[in-house]
Amino acid sequence: MIIAVLLMVMFIIPVFTGLVVNIGNVTGFLLGFLLYQLIRNPSLLHNPWIIGLLILIALCALIAAVITHQMIAVLKKKPAGDETLIILGCEIMGEKPSLMQVERLEAALKYLKKYPDTCAVCSGGKGKNEKVSEAYAMKKWLCEHGIDEKRIYMEDASTTTLENIRFSKVIMEQNHLHMKAAVCTNEFHLYRAVCMAQSEGLSCSALSARTAWWLLPTFYVRELYAVVFHRLRGQLN
Repeated sequence: MIIAVLLMVMFIIPVFTGLVVNIGNVTGFLLGFLLYQLIRNPSLLHNPWIIGLLILIALCALIAAVITHQMIAVLKKKPAGDETLIILGCEIMGEKPSLMQVERLEAALKYLKKYPDTCAVCSGGKGKNEKVSEAYAMKKWLCEHGIDEKRIYMEDASTTTLENIRFSKVIMEQNHLHMKAAVCTNEFHLYRAVCMAQSEGLSCSALSARTAWWLLPTFYVRELYAVVFHRLRGQLN
């Protein structure tokens, strides 16, 4: 019972931190609620519809386990310092990077300071509720934290992860940057991003940004859906 309640709470916390409800926290909350009801009323296990639902959940859990293994494996593809860094954008608040965007920028900043000859492509267009492009907000943040603007290129037309990669590759080609890429994004997002980069013909490593604990479960579950969706569309290797 405690586990069921904690599961529901864990997935509802992001809603109270300003996150719009998405398929990740809805799924997690509903799983917690189902577990809670089954514990309160074990007779539900005799319902054929509930049995069918549990079998479906078990199959989904197996798929999730396989994807999770792939997510963990890609974290080992760490950059060596001779790559062009592609920093993937996400929502900004007006002109300020969101928490998740700052997490990516902090990982990128550490990398760029460690390898002073490395250039970066900040990739992200302008959303409906954003005053500037995500690329501009990222470049501004990095410059404010000591990175020379000559090392930073902006890709400000993309609206999806695939476009992030595809359009960044064009920027790399146009500016004669190193065509070996290091993709920087949150750990749950790296597998899909690296697969897409490889699909676009880029030799690619992974620079992981750590996600706040109260956001990770929601975005991890949402990412599982995204991986399955793009896999079915043939957009992942």
